[in-house]
Formats: sequence, C-alpha cells, structure tokens
Amino acid sequence: MLCRSIAEKGFDTIAGLINGAQMAEIRIEKSDLSKDEVYKLFALHENLIATCRAENLSDKERLELLKSAISGGARWVDIEIESEEAYRTELLAYAKNKGCSVIISYHNYDKTPKNSKLGSIVIESIKNGADLVKIATSVSNIKDNARLMALYQYDVTLLAIGMGELGIITRISAIALGAPFTFVRCDEMQETASGQLSESQMNKLLKYL
Repeated sequence: MLCRSIAEKGFDTIAGLINGAQMAEIRIEKSDLSKDEVYKLFALHENLIATCRAENLSDKERLELLKSAISGGARWVDIEIESEEAYRTELLAYAKNKGCSVIISYHNYDKTPKNSKLGSIVIESIKNGADLVKIATSVSNIKDNARLMALYQYDVTLLAIGMGELGIITRISAIALGAPFTFVRCDEMQETASGQLSESQMNKLLKYL
C-alpha cells in the first residue's frame, strides 16, 4: 500500500490531496489547521496517519491537535520514541482508548546506527505499545541499507526506510519485505523526506517486483 505524505497548508488543499489515496499521512504541524479543522479533515478518510512533529509547537499543543485527529477518525497516530514520557503515555492511552493504532517512530537524520542499536529500538518500541515500528535513518552506503532491511527479521509490524538518494531502494523493498505500506509524495508536490519517490514513480517500480 502507498501512503501519501502530505505537508501542505489549508483544509481545502489537504482534503483534495487525500482524495483517492489508499492511505495518507497528514503532517499536522505544517497544516496551519485549527483543532476543529483537524477533526473534520480526519473524518474524511478511513486510513489516515496523524503526525505532528515538535517544530514550533509545545507538547500540550501537539496533544490537543493529535487528540482532535484521533477523535475525528485517524487510523494511526505517530509518536516519536524520543518524545517526553508524559507526552507519549498520555497520547498512547488516548489512542488505544479510541481504537487508533499507534506508530512508534525513530528518526536519525545524521546516520544509520549499528545493528544492536536498531534492534534495541525495535524492542523498546514494542514494549512501549507500538502497533507498528517505524525507523527512518540517513544512509550513506549500501551497508546502511542492509542494516535497515535486516530489521525485517523481527517478528513485528515494521517499516524501515533509508533517507537520502541511496536509501530509495529501502522504500521500494519495504513492501516486498513485509511492511504494510511505504511513503510517497503526491505527484505534484515536493518530497517530505529526502529520497521520497512520487506516487507514480513508485507504482511503476512496484510493477517490476
């Protein structure tokens, strides 16, 4: 399944971009939406991920926006593993109570850690209540890609992707290795992460797998 990653502003713009998508991630911190607009937006589609990175928002502000998304019908909520424990605990409990699945995510924009570190992140994420573990790291060589793809040996629901041009192969192979979805950008929009392919590019490549 392809998940459109959307980091645009405005209700009407975002609503148009999720139309016809198999799945979409809404980067709420970039959306410039009110809590009420977030609620209404997530009621429009049955398979949306609610993501809200810190950037210029406090944990309290993020909690309010993400709770609105969950109440509106978000299928998934993304919780960063490095976020404050109180924030993680409150959001996790709210999501579980509402029947919203939880993604525990780890991002490293500098490097791909060693196998032991990556493995410990997977295990910790599951212990913390993850329904899906997402690991995204910056890759600089083929060995980095191999470490990420080796994570699929764990008997968990996982999405491991490499950021950067060299990591494109991990975004393609994720589906073949068991990930439930992989991220793409809308054809007419800019990437939300380095190395992210457009939806049409990914569809063409997956035909050959």
